[in-house]
Amino acid sequence: MNNTAFKESCLQFLLLTTVLGACSGQVKAQSNVTLYGRVDAEVNYQSNQNTGRIDSNGVAITGSQWSAPGNEWGTSFFGFKGAEDLGGGMKALFTLESGFATGNGVVNGGSALWSRRAFVGLSGDYGTLKLGRDLTLPSDIVWSLDPTGQQAMGTATLAKGRNWPQTSNQVQYITPDMNGFSAVGMYGFGEVAGSTQDSSSNGIELGYNKDGLELKVMYDVAYDPSGQLSTLFQYSKELTAGGTLTLDKWKLFAGCQTQSAPDMLASYGNPDKATQFWLGANYKITPALTLIPAAFHVNLNQSTGSANLIMLGANYSLSKRTLLFASIGSLHNSALTSFAIEVGNSAVGVNQSAFYTGISQSF
Repeated sequence: MNNTAFKESCLQFLLLTTVLGACSGQVKAQSNVTLYGRVDAEVNYQSNQNTGRIDSNGVAITGSQWSAPGNEWGTSFFGFKGAEDLGGGMKALFTLESGFATGNGVVNGGSALWSRRAFVGLSGDYGTLKLGRDLTLPSDIVWSLDPTGQQAMGTATLAKGRNWPQTSNQVQYITPDMNGFSAVGMYGFGEVAGSTQDSSSNGIELGYNKDGLELKVMYDVAYDPSGQLSTLFQYSKELTAGGTLTLDKWKLFAGCQTQSAPDMLASYGNPDKATQFWLGANYKITPALTLIPAAFHVNLNQSTGSANLIMLGANYSLSKRTLLFASIGSLHNSALTSFAIEVGNSAVGVNQSAFYTGISQSF
């Protein structure tokens, strides 16, 4: 390295440390601002992956795949959140959060600086009001009902990731806890001139959580840019119901979910309605080791058939912040279904298996 390059590197390093030091001082002075996040990385194996090629008979060619993409067990993310006491039981709050893939460092969900959450709001005795970008209502609700915590193998598999996205331009209201009962309502503006429906979304959730019993019912709708419910696992209406029960070392899960897209042109093998059921458990073998057995089933209309997913996972906590995990699963498609074991599409009628293991650290 020549002297000029060395000097430039030193100046860049000094500038970076100065900026970080200033930010650190500001965060420390603002004791109500928190930097938080999680980094998830694993080695992943999937069988019968669609290669995008076909043989001489027109049949899709599949093959096994090894990878290390990250985010199979959980999303990697970082963010800032804070609150200011306004007096009288009222607080102002904000959250800025971005997700990323550990494998390559790319931001999830496009090029947005804050890809997951960017909202501000008020919280008090009468509940919480938030405005901005946030996870869709189903994302947080289904997460609490899924025994896997919405891993890549879980409820998302048989809903093709419908409940993972974020909603921009969102207004959300959360009631205070009322002796175990609560409710959440949200509306996402489509911001289309002349229409309040195009590209909009809305939903409501009613819940009960007390003495180890949690019950939830949710209804949500997501419209396409033309204001239609046109795509079963993207632009559709959805009804979800489920619950959990904690008994000593066991936490039991059960749920059902129906999606429908009445505006799509359904036909034989091209469904406009899907109904998923699941059962599962979290069992604490030791305070550090949790076993996760779960089974999922989906039925589709238009004589399309069904699909089944069975998975077994294990989480081992090295500390409060660091976790080792491993999950294995098997997906069985019927003749006309094309679910992929880790969300998305596979070749029609192809069965798949998957295994991933890795580490997650929170801060």
